[in-house]
Amino acid sequence: MNRLKKIENCLVSLFEKRASLLSWTMAFLGIIFIRGFIEQFIAFSKPLSPYESVLEYVHNFYFFSLAILLIWLFLSVILKINPKKLSGVLIFASIFALFPPIIDMIRTGGEVYWSFYLFSAPRDLFWQYITIFGHLPSAIVYFGTKIVFVLVILLTTAVVWIKSRNIVRTIFSSIAVYSILFFLGAFPSLFFYAFSFVTRQNEIMQIQPYQIAQFFGGISQTMGIDFSALHYALALAYRIDFIYFFLLIFSLSILFWLIDRQKFVAVWKNARFPQLLYHSGLFFIGIAIGSLNYRNNLHLDFFSILSVGVLLVSIWLAWLASVVVNDLNDFAIDSVSNPERPLQKRIFMREEYAHLGWAFFTLSIIGTLSIGFSFTALIIVYQIIAWVYSAEPFRLKKFPIVGTFISSLALLVILFLGYILMSDGQTIHALSSRIIFLMLISGTICLPIKDFKDIAGDKYDNIWTLPVIFGEKKARLMVAVGLFVSFMLSVFLLNELGLFYWAIIFGTLAFLIVVSEKIKPRQIFWPVLGILFIYGLVMIKILFF
Repeated sequence: MNRLKKIENCLVSLFEKRASLLSWTMAFLGIIFIRGFIEQFIAFSKPLSPYESVLEYVHNFYFFSLAILLIWLFLSVILKINPKKLSGVLIFASIFALFPPIIDMIRTGGEVYWSFYLFSAPRDLFWQYITIFGHLPSAIVYFGTKIVFVLVILLTTAVVWIKSRNIVRTIFSSIAVYSILFFLGAFPSLFFYAFSFVTRQNEIMQIQPYQIAQFFGGISQTMGIDFSALHYALALAYRIDFIYFFLLIFSLSILFWLIDRQKFVAVWKNARFPQLLYHSGLFFIGIAIGSLNYRNNLHLDFFSILSVGVLLVSIWLAWLASVVVNDLNDFAIDSVSNPERPLQKRIFMREEYAHLGWAFFTLSIIGTLSIGFSFTALIIVYQIIAWVYSAEPFRLKKFPIVGTFISSLALLVILFLGYILMSDGQTIHALSSRIIFLMLISGTICLPIKDFKDIAGDKYDNIWTLPVIFGEKKARLMVAVGLFVSFMLSVFLLNELGLFYWAIIFGTLAFLIVVSEKIKPRQIFWPVLGILFIYGLVMIKILFF
C-alpha cells in the first residue's frame, strides 16, 4: 500500500507541473532525435542516407506527436480539465517513445524489429484489434511496441483513476487509449477504407492488403518530385506524412482552442488575411509558371493535391511566424496605429508570444521537410528575410525603397516554392529572369501600399516609409503610379501583347482606388488585392490557354 501511495503521490506531483510551449517543443524534438539516434547508430541496422534519415525523423515526429495529442485531448475531455494542466504529465510520458527500440535490442541482442503499419483486410484488422495486435503477418513483430503500448495504457488508466475515482470512466479510458494507439498503427488501412467509401472505388469488405500498399506507394513521383530512389517503407511513410501533417495541425488547433480560446481567437484575428491571401496567390502563380515549363509534371492525383496543401499551410505558418517577429519589434508602432493587436491588449506576454512564433516556425519547417529539402531551405530563407526586415540590429524596414525591396525578395521566395514543386530536381534554373525582375520591381514600387495604415506609428518610431516622408496624399499618388507602371511592365517583361488592354484597364482601376480619398488608408489593400486577383486570372487565361 505504501508503494502504491508513493506512485500516486508521484503522479499527483506531475499534475502540478506546467511546461511552456517552448519547453514542450524542444523536449519533444530532442526525444524524437534520440530515438532516431538509437535506431541508426546504436542498433544493428542498414545505414540510411541523410535524406532518408530526415524523412524517418519527420515520420516519427508525426506519429508520436499525434499519439500524444490524441491521448492529451481525450484525457482533458474525460477528466473535464484544461489541457494545460496535463502538460507536465505528458511531457514526461513522451519519453515512452524511446522504449520500443531499446526493448527490441535487449530481446534480439542489438537489432530492432521491423514493426510497420497494419495493411490488412477489414476482417483481419478486426481480429488484430480484439486480440491486441494478434494475427499479424510474419514480417511484422510488435515486441517492444506492444510492451510500451501496455505501459501507456496502464499509465493513463492510473491517471484517470487518481483524478476521477470512477471505475467505469477508468475502464472506458483504457479501451479508448488502446483504440487511439491501434488507430495510429492501422492508420493506412483505415484511411484507405474511408477513401474507398467516399470515392466508391472499392467495396470495403473486398479490400486486400496489396491495394492499400499500392495506394500509398504505387507512384514514385509527386508533381515534379521523384522519390523512386527511396526505400519502399520510407516511400510509403513519405505519402502518409502528407495526411499526418493536416491531422497534426487540426489536433494542435483544437488543443490551443481548449487551452485558451481568447488567445486562439486573437491569433486568428491577427493573421493579416490580405497578406495571407497574397502569399497564397503567389504560391499558385509559381505552380502555374512551373506547370507551363514542366507540363509532364502536372499530376492531379490525390497525393499531388495533398502536397500542394501541405506547402500552402506551411507558407501560412511561416507567415504567422513572421507576424510574431514583426509584432514583437513593432510594439511602439502598434501601440499608436494598431492598439487592437494581442501584445497591446495584453492577451499575450512577450515571452509567451515569442514561444508561439517559434512553434509556428517549427511547424513550417516540419511541413516543408515532409515534401523535400529544397522547400525547407526556401522557407528558412523566407524567415531570415522577415527577421532582417523587422528586427534589430538590421531592421531594414526603417529605410524607404530598401524595406520594400526586402519584402519583395520574401514574396519572390513564395513564388519559388510553387515553381520548384513542378520543376525537375526542384530548381529555378528554367524560370525566366523577366518574371523575377517583374516581381522585384513591382514589389519595390507597390508594397508601400501596406504602410498607409501605420503612418502615425511609423512616424512615432522613426520608420521612414513613403507616406511618412511625403505625406499621405503625395504617397498615394506615387504608389498609384507605381501600380499602373507594374501592370504595364507585366505586358513587356512577359512579352505578351494580349495583356496590353487588360493591363491598362486594371492598372487604371488600381490607380483610381489608391488616389481616392474616399477609401480609408486601412481599406486600400483589399480592393487592390481583388484587382490583382482578377488580373492574375486573366494572365493565366491568356498565357496558358
